Amino acid sequence: MSGLSKVVDFFSFEKTVEKGEAARARNEAEKKAMEESFYSHDEGETQREGSGTWRNTGYYATDEEAHRNVRYSIRSSANQTLTVFMAQMKLFAKMKWTYILLFMALLIPIIALGVPGFVNFLTNFGFSEAYSNTRIAGLLFFLPLMLGLVTSVMCGKQMPTEFKDRTAYLNIPLPMSRASFYFGKYLAGFVMCVGVFMFAYSMAIITVITKYDTIFADLILESLLLTVIGILAYSATAYCLGCFTKKGSSILPFAVMSFIIPFAAMIICTQFNDYNLTLLPFFLGEAALGILGAPMSGSVGMIAIAFMDLSSVWTMIAVGIAWAIAMLAIGYYRISRREM
Repeated sequence: MSGLSKVVDFFSFEKTVEKGEAARARNEAEKKAMEESFYSHDEGETQREGSGTWRNTGYYATDEEAHRNVRYSIRSSANQTLTVFMAQMKLFAKMKWTYILLFMALLIPIIALGVPGFVNFLTNFGFSEAYSNTRIAGLLFFLPLMLGLVTSVMCGKQMPTEFKDRTAYLNIPLPMSRASFYFGKYLAGFVMCVGVFMFAYSMAIITVITKYDTIFADLILESLLLTVIGILAYSATAYCLGCFTKKGSSILPFAVMSFIIPFAAMIICTQFNDYNLTLLPFFLGEAALGILGAPMSGSVGMIAIAFMDLSSVWTMIAVGIAWAIAMLAIGYYRISRREM
């Protein structure tokens, strides 16, 4: 019986092996049939019917939709700066101060036409009515003060607000350089300030054209150029000061640029009878009015126009640009070393 049982066990083992091999072969055949139903091979490569259509799957997508042959990389520094610039411009569009400053510029023709006594009042301080450019200077009487105010509001609180609201902690850790973040926000503030003052100049010119037949375009262009350089220097200074404050304030840069530095410079110039300090960029507003024939301005440096060398316009421009570059470099050094 033991020999018979061994024979039976041997044949049952062989049948088990045969069944296992048959099942394995059947699975491989089914798998191969399934693969062949999904793919057809031609010279070792998968064929596609049309662009992005895989055979017998029901899936269809163009190369663009399926992101085929697309190279992904970090955006260039210029592109990053432009992105920050556009985002900050959208924030300015929501700020109430933007519209308040534009409304203040709109008051120029309203006051000139509605309150003629103000224009007549300026004639008592030497603003002649004989020339159109002098009348424009009179309408822009407070230009130096407004340079400090507008740039302080637009640029003085940008960086402190980013860190105070913790939005900087969301932007800087992204694949974005701090330089793009820093200069993108500054450029937005600078462009907004230029827009405000160009609007103010246009309002003054339009108002004067209604009463004068001719204007001196060359003098107006020189005045505009000095104003733009003044905006550059003022905004860079306000932006730099903001990088060193935690909460941010528009009052601090406004006081420093429009009162403290001009007042100290005028005292030094008076004591030493040397007015070379009027080449500082904080007197560019007075220079812009002086080019138009204004005898004084509504600012701390109101009497500086009488002692300024208005023939050295390009020297003033060079000093203003150098000052702005230095302020931006100092501010960037502070931001680049700031711990997150």
